[in-house]
Amino acid sequence: MMDNILFWLGFYIAMLIASIAIGYSKGNIVAGALLGYVLGPIGVLLLLLSKDRKMLSCPECSAKIHRHSYICPRCQQKVLHRFELK
Repeated sequence: MMDNILFWLGFYIAMLIASIAIGYSKGNIVAGALLGYVLGPIGVLLLLLSKDRKMLSCPECSAKIHRHSYICPRCQQKVLHRFELK
């Protein structure tokens, strides 16, 4: 009985750590912690399929760039962000 409890406790702690790591890499650590804690392996799967909030696509060449970039390193074009007026 105690082995069974320790297994599930370790399993959910591992899912929590994995979801926090994935959330951190995608720029959404709070959602990672909550999904990993509440949903376990389903939360990890949801995070793997979620959108990356740290990277955006360049409107000119579609390269992945950091969301705070001012100039695309691939095509050297100025990147307009959502908060800027066109």
